[in-house]
Amino acid sequence: MLYEKLRGYAAGGVYPFHMPGHKRADGSGLPFEIDITEIDGFDNLHDPHGCLLSLQERAAALFGAREAFALVNGATVGILAAVRAMTRDADSVLIARNSHMATYHAAELCRLTTDYLLPDQIGESGVFASVSPEAVERRLQANPAISLVIITSPTYEGVVSDIRRIAAVCHMHGARLFVDEAHGAHFPFSDSFPPSAVQDGADAAVISLHKTLPSMTQTALLLTNDENLAQGFRRQLSVFETSSPSYVLMASIDRCLDFLQHSQSAFDRYAERLDAFYEAAASLRHLSVPRDKLRSNKNVFDRDKGKLCIFCNGYMTGSELMAALRSDYRLELEMALGDYALAMTSVCDTDEGFDRLLRALRELDSRCHGITQPASVTPLPLPHRRCPISEALAADGKMTDIRQAEGKVSREYVRVYPPGIPMIVPGEVIDRQLLQLLGDLEAKGHEILTDSASFPFISIIG
Repeated sequence: MLYEKLRGYAAGGVYPFHMPGHKRADGSGLPFEIDITEIDGFDNLHDPHGCLLSLQERAAALFGAREAFALVNGATVGILAAVRAMTRDADSVLIARNSHMATYHAAELCRLTTDYLLPDQIGESGVFASVSPEAVERRLQANPAISLVIITSPTYEGVVSDIRRIAAVCHMHGARLFVDEAHGAHFPFSDSFPPSAVQDGADAAVISLHKTLPSMTQTALLLTNDENLAQGFRRQLSVFETSSPSYVLMASIDRCLDFLQHSQSAFDRYAERLDAFYEAAASLRHLSVPRDKLRSNKNVFDRDKGKLCIFCNGYMTGSELMAALRSDYRLELEMALGDYALAMTSVCDTDEGFDRLLRALRELDSRCHGITQPASVTPLPLPHRRCPISEALAADGKMTDIRQAEGKVSREYVRVYPPGIPMIVPGEVIDRQLLQLLGDLEAKGHEILTDSASFPFISIIG
């Protein structure tokens, strides 16, 4: 296996007259001894024929795909390469509005004509529901030029869409389906989780190994069952992915695959821990960690139970809950928005970790006295689009305070982080509803990001 091959090479006494400059002898405790370049015997990620080809073939077999591409620039590079390979300049694409920023950057770089699908929200929680097959079909019927549909499933909060039906709708209308499945890398390894996207008919999907599996940050896979697409992916990854891929990261992928080949008992224990946690958390009186509240919503097809959405129910904000867990209990959650905070779990979590979270929530629950104003997030309609993203970015612009920009056309993305989903995209009109929501979110302590300056300053066309 790759990891053992690297360790053996490091122990072999070969002096490295080659990159990288630390020469595997820094002494800092980092794995410099296995940080090499494409020397003889260690293959080339952009033209693999040896150990890296074997790594990708193992990944494809484990994830139920015909082809798997190891990624060391995260799911981001997989999204950029896949969208470029699956479109031509000026193609029309349908994008679920709750997509990762990399999807918008791909549309920008490829000068695509974007159509958007805004999933329903679950009440005023700020959580997006599933993308419905019926909504996809309506958009494809209204715009037959759409050649590619891009959706996120699962979402940050674990909401899953009906990939099988959406894929069938796309193919019936001559479009392909690409799924950002970054948060669902663990799906194929337990019946306790939904099916994976490529197994359910998506033309391609990207998964982030590092999000929910034991693998280092930036490690991901691009998956497809279409050999013609695979050829395009190879070409585009040579454009977007680094020409000096990290062997440390690739070795991490290799070790992750080793784990997955012998992981059934670990995933069984993980599912048992989750079930036990949900059952115990049901006794909370004020806070709630519902097992089925999101999944039972009429607009939610399925859900990954590994994402723990902790609802505050008006007793505090999600941000206040997250801060209390950090300062009082040394528990760092993934994100908070409105009335909830999100704890991301994985197969590597322990009984002790779940117990600590449960004890902390019980203590905080006991302190809840009197409902304050619920920290709702009002759903917004899609902004009016004045011009394509690429055209807006190429236009002359000027900086202004966004609060003085009602009716103006943005040249930037404005997003709340996390999760970083854009609330306005270049080429769209800034309206009063957006300004009111941004003001509310800023007042509640959420970080609002723009591209070229500190919020509230923004570049507009003019």
